[in-house]
Amino acid sequence: MDECIQYFKQPSFKRFIQAWTLKYQSLGHLGGKIVLDNLTVEEQEALGLLLGLDLTNGILILTYTKFMKTWSQTKFSDIDFLDVLRQLQHQPLYSNNELKVIKQQQEKQFKDNIFIIYKDTRANDWLISYLNHDHMVSKQIHDNPHYHSLLCYVCDALNHLPVYHQQYESLAIFSQNITKDPHYFDEGNAKELLLKGIEYLYHIDSDRSVERINEILYVAGIYKDDLSNYCYICHIQPITIHPAWQAFYDLYEPWNMNLYNILHIESQFPKTPIFILENPSVFRKLCDCIKNYQLNIGLICSNGQLNFSTYLLLDKLFENDCTLYYAGDYDPEGLLIADKLKLRYKNLQLWCYDENYLYDYGIKQNTISIKRQKMLSNIQNATLKNISQTILKTNLFAYQEGFIEEYQKSLMKFS
Repeated sequence: MDECIQYFKQPSFKRFIQAWTLKYQSLGHLGGKIVLDNLTVEEQEALGLLLGLDLTNGILILTYTKFMKTWSQTKFSDIDFLDVLRQLQHQPLYSNNELKVIKQQQEKQFKDNIFIIYKDTRANDWLISYLNHDHMVSKQIHDNPHYHSLLCYVCDALNHLPVYHQQYESLAIFSQNITKDPHYFDEGNAKELLLKGIEYLYHIDSDRSVERINEILYVAGIYKDDLSNYCYICHIQPITIHPAWQAFYDLYEPWNMNLYNILHIESQFPKTPIFILENPSVFRKLCDCIKNYQLNIGLICSNGQLNFSTYLLLDKLFENDCTLYYAGDYDPEGLLIADKLKLRYKNLQLWCYDENYLYDYGIKQNTISIKRQKMLSNIQNATLKNISQTILKTNLFAYQEGFIEEYQKSLMKFS
């Protein structure tokens, strides 16, 4: 056997041995035929000598039956060729069916072990559902050496969400407490599985926009960053006077309300009209307007796309029956924001939206990209849809800066 093994270790036999190994794995036994083409000169000589064939055409087509007939005439005839393949592999040689059974056994053992660890915990039902239904689980079990520890960290996180104690905690601190790594849940599989777990526990539909992710985490009592996530407000204050808000409120001063500020407000808000604007410069102009006339209304600026702080504040205002008004640009992005807000807050009023304003304040566009045309076509609200269709017909966009006088006239009705 030792001599046979050394013989077939020659580089010229490498492809020959690989071909029969793959054949065994495929069939579960040695049989069928192999085909080797583009044989090198060395392969032609070595294989030709072993098999008694002229291979100068560079092709070998060989059935196992014919090979065994030749094998029986060599000095290795008493050796089982399958044993030769096994020893050359330096590891057990299994058929594909045998490997499938082994993998299934390994997966079952993996799952059973982790099910035992988290039995009767909050994470248990999600873990069972995830491991038994997610199509990537099998690949992770066999290819990811850190998969077990990953799942343990995610389950530990789901079992210790801050919301269980009516608390809120930053993602970095939460991650540090669970894994000793403040960035563990920032990206990749860890983040994905944590979100899936929260969605499962709280029956949340999966939607992975940036702000939606923030909302999912918030449901669990987790926020990404409570200082850099902010929006502009003016003349808005809770019913129970908050000293940090009071001076800004009294002086009609615009300020950046961040997530930290809103998280620490437990009081309700008075039922006052709240006007939401997309553009900061327009917001700033209207701050002067309501200050000059001491109007009892509040202003919010989303500064383009609404972030989590803005949504959280609007949720609280909406829950307190404040009347919400929204005004934005007459372009694809602005109309889409308005459409989403209208869908989220049923009683929200679309402020200064009229397709005729396009003709009064519109700016002709040379072209509108296919992507932006599609955005306009996806608008659902009837009023906004009329404007979007007019834009598609006329190529006119209108921006908030041109509406300032209209806004001011409208606000004066609340004097």
